[in-house]
Amino acid sequence: MKGINTAWKAFIALSVIALLTLACGCTGQGQATESETTVVTDMAGREVTIPTTINTIVIIGSVPVQNSFMFAMGQGDKIANGLPDSFIQGGRHKYQYVFEPGIKNKPTIQTTTGDFNIEELMNLNPDVVFTMTMPFVETLEKNDIPVIYLSWRDAEDVKDLMLLLGEVFDEQERAERYVAYFDETTARPGGVVASVPDEQRPKVLYCSYKSMSVAHKIGEWWIEKAGGIPVSKNNRVEESMKFDMEQLLAWDPDVIILNSPDEVEMVYGDARVSGVSAVKSGNVYSTPTGAHYWCHRTSETPLMVLWTAKTIYPEQFKDLDLEAETMAFYKEFFGCDITREQAAEILGGKANISPA
Repeated sequence: MKGINTAWKAFIALSVIALLTLACGCTGQGQATESETTVVTDMAGREVTIPTTINTIVIIGSVPVQNSFMFAMGQGDKIANGLPDSFIQGGRHKYQYVFEPGIKNKPTIQTTTGDFNIEELMNLNPDVVFTMTMPFVETLEKNDIPVIYLSWRDAEDVKDLMLLLGEVFDEQERAERYVAYFDETTARPGGVVASVPDEQRPKVLYCSYKSMSVAHKIGEWWIEKAGGIPVSKNNRVEESMKFDMEQLLAWDPDVIILNSPDEVEMVYGDARVSGVSAVKSGNVYSTPTGAHYWCHRTSETPLMVLWTAKTIYPEQFKDLDLEAETMAFYKEFFGCDITREQAAEILGGKANISPA
């Protein structure tokens, strides 16, 4: 009996050890689960819990703009939704599919009115959703979907935005590299034209001729960074302002930069503006368009500064190879090799989606 008791005690001891080991294992698993999430503070000051490893993302709202940030962070292949129909129908975002071919066949969850289908979004099972539209944040929060709010109000907010994405994707070095590029590139023209007095600097108007409006205050920023004088700058606080023909004639810009090539044709075909300096000298241009319109907020904005500098100061920047600069940017940040012909197409603002 004594031997049996000894064996039984040994069995009990081993069982206890096994149970303790299992318990420790469960505790370790719990800690690992906690370590698989991280908390970030978005650009609305909200704390958002997200997976440490992000595999699937959804972009809603201003999709091409936000896609450009994801491309620059090397995360384009994680985008689970395609462009909204309104951008596809616009036909000018051809290079979204060059930079990330996979999004061409992804589902469209956003309507032409800008709304999105919450059920279709949830079916994509994203690890995180990105948006620049605050009402969308509230809708997603109600459905327990992790959502990060991005914002670009002041010109250099993009640096905080990219650093936030660096934290989200654990790509801090890449984000810091972009910030350094942004600062260095947007400062380059200023050094070249620093000695040019204000009265000799070109007066520049960036606008939509179709709507007779100046959209996106950032236009005034990149004009100034390029060494020009933005004629629309008037201490305005609103993001968009209307103007009439009388105002345009009074501004008499030396250079006009428009949203599309067809607007360039409209200006040259309008007898009312034939006496405007930009029209008389043939200095009316369409913005370059890559992942998005360079004149709007996009990760490509530093290139817009260089393009504008060469456009308004052709002699001072005659040695600036814009095609090479464009190719280098997309290689460095988007991981995409484009040809000189493609760079020229982007710079000319003439990239269109071919009919399917």
